[in-house]
Amino acid sequence: MKSEQLARALTRLTPRKAVVAGSIATAVALATLGGGIAYAAGGLNPPPVNPALVHVASAVPDRVILTPTETPFATQNVSWRTSVDVVNPQVQLASMTKGPVTASTTTAAASTTEFATDLGYRIKYHTATLTGLAADTSYLYRVGDGETWSEWFEFQTAAQTAEPFSFLVQGDAQNDVKSYASRSFRAAYEARPYSKAVVHLGDLIDTDVADAEWGEWFTAAGFENQYLNVIAAPGNHEYYPGPELTRYWSAQFEYPKNGPAQTDAVKQLFNENVYFTDIQGVRFITLNANMAYGAELDAQTSWLEQVLATNPSKWTVIAFHQPIFSVTSGRDNASIRTAWLPIFEKYNVDLVLAGHDHAYGRGNLFANEQNLPAGADPKTSQTGPVYMVTVAGPKMYVPDPLESNNWVTNGADLKSTNRDTQMYQTVDVVGDQLHVESHKVTGELFDAFTITKPAGGTKLVTDETVAWASGPGSARADIGAPERPTAVVPGGESTPEPTPTPEPTATPEPTATPEPTATPTPTATPEPTATPTPQPTTTPEPTATPEPTVTPTPQPTVTPTTEPTATPEPTTSPEPTSQPTGQPTTEPTAQPTAGPTTQPTTPGTELPTSPKPAANPSAIELSATGIAAGDSLSLKGSGFWPNEDLQITLHSDPIELGYPSADANGGYFYTAHIPAGVAPGAHKIIVRGLESGATASVDITILAPGSAATGVKDLANTGVQGVGIVIALAGAALLAGVIVMIVLYRRRRRAGGLA
Repeated sequence: MKSEQLARALTRLTPRKAVVAGSIATAVALATLGGGIAYAAGGLNPPPVNPALVHVASAVPDRVILTPTETPFATQNVSWRTSVDVVNPQVQLASMTKGPVTASTTTAAASTTEFATDLGYRIKYHTATLTGLAADTSYLYRVGDGETWSEWFEFQTAAQTAEPFSFLVQGDAQNDVKSYASRSFRAAYEARPYSKAVVHLGDLIDTDVADAEWGEWFTAAGFENQYLNVIAAPGNHEYYPGPELTRYWSAQFEYPKNGPAQTDAVKQLFNENVYFTDIQGVRFITLNANMAYGAELDAQTSWLEQVLATNPSKWTVIAFHQPIFSVTSGRDNASIRTAWLPIFEKYNVDLVLAGHDHAYGRGNLFANEQNLPAGADPKTSQTGPVYMVTVAGPKMYVPDPLESNNWVTNGADLKSTNRDTQMYQTVDVVGDQLHVESHKVTGELFDAFTITKPAGGTKLVTDETVAWASGPGSARADIGAPERPTAVVPGGESTPEPTPTPEPTATPEPTATPEPTATPTPTATPEPTATPTPQPTTTPEPTATPEPTVTPTPQPTVTPTTEPTATPEPTTSPEPTSQPTGQPTTEPTAQPTAGPTTQPTTPGTELPTSPKPAANPSAIELSATGIAAGDSLSLKGSGFWPNEDLQITLHSDPIELGYPSADANGGYFYTAHIPAGVAPGAHKIIVRGLESGATASVDITILAPGSAATGVKDLANTGVQGVGIVIALAGAALLAGVIVMIVLYRRRRRAGGLA
């Protein structure tokens, strides 16, 4: 009976109807399958243009990048990408010239790495090391294969001795790099166009082998990568999904091979991701904070001490990804803090840079605010290392409350903090001073300080509120460093005579004497001109109060209140509270511990108020209640914000197990590896939403290595994703059925026609 019904249905099915039905079935199948894919990818829609068309390699060189050697005054690394068709990669080098290049030397690439990309095409990366260069000299170079060339780029070798120069700092770019992080990259380069280097603090991209993401990272930097030495530290996303460091790292970044090498295995593990280089009186040291436990951490720690003990440079800058003191809620990198903090303090390192937290924080140990030189204010001064965490990209996380943040609970003063703001840093090294500025991507100065280290004197770090006009150095011998346009220097600075009534009065003693504004001035100073501070510019300083010292001013509020300038009263509202003085304290407000925290989370006005509803995490489901150290464990749950980043941590060490993202419905399914070194016993796994701040936890028993798992449960990754795939398969089956019917229908017609 059923077969007869099917036959009648086929008889009534015309070709037109069959095609329509097939189209509908196809659309349903593709839509549901596509929905499943989009769901799995975090609910994002595919780009309007196929990334494979945008980023495919050709014979034309792209992704050209300079990286430092161990002797940047005499040698230079350059790497680039091409299609696999290029078989004769080379670099041409020429002396700096005011016109077209007429003579050059050619250097063949020393290495080539070829591999397949996730977009379906193969690529090659080439690297050459230029040698025999003159110190402190500008050159032109281009890369190609003898027939197809890039444009001519420029670079300048380092001086062999300590000379003034500038470098840039960029925190995590990670997501939407071309769309958003490009602003931070280019704003920094615009601020110091003659910088010799840029330091990247990890998580350059989001997915380790995504060729399109690496393509966007290079695009975002503009010509920066081709003109400056790029010093990069690996972040956890250079290992995601991993488990090894992305193959792109060694292919496109040629770094000194001077890292830990206690054994061949250690040497291979840290090759070109832990290293150091010396540039004009600054030793740059890059560490891998992803390797934060056991023998891997020990190998880095002993190497670090040796590199610091033999450091010939006046200044030391250390960069890695996960910070010593975390800004973001719930994070605590205890293992590296225990291992490295004592060493940083012992050798009085100058600047310790990190990313990872997608927020901004800067501070120092409370202990280093004691026993300061005469006249130094502990609210705005310190000795010892400066610790900084920063972010360049658009992804932002929730900082800890000031009274319980990871800095204060570990003896550190969080002097300046900011959230929901893309930032960049410029660093100027001039003689006995290392001057650091943190700017918002829109240009305003947010935080600044200067480290002074006189020969034979005491090192002192002092907060400032005035941006330097420009940095030292130029890549062109006959052009001096440009003067910064007034507009670029953040509003509250004193440089020009900003806004008619800026309290601080241009550069002279701006606010040096708290009251020289508005009211006090009139009577107080006999001659200042009746009208208080009209243009303090011209004559104001005379009157100034004796101690204008120009330096105190820095305190008017470093950047507090974001745009200090705003209303003439020094620092709008932030400082008033707590600082009777009017100028001290970089930006603090209440000084007890960490009180300084510039504008506790209100950097400019943008605080919490999240538009999203409160997250409500479900209980965590585990694939086993007991798991052996060294084995893997799956976790499943829901209730977080859609697509937010999650942090999975094993306590009580704590040990970071991974950073998955919630799906479009706030759910997650993740398989984590339990390190072999975890001590057997009762532990707890905590899943935290890095944007919502919501947490869920579950108890877990870690068993001795090699033990069989207990309480095993099948945690199939079911849910919308599974439903989407099932529907897609059903749609595909329906389509196949329709096709079969069409074929049968046509055969029937032919058979009928022949009869």
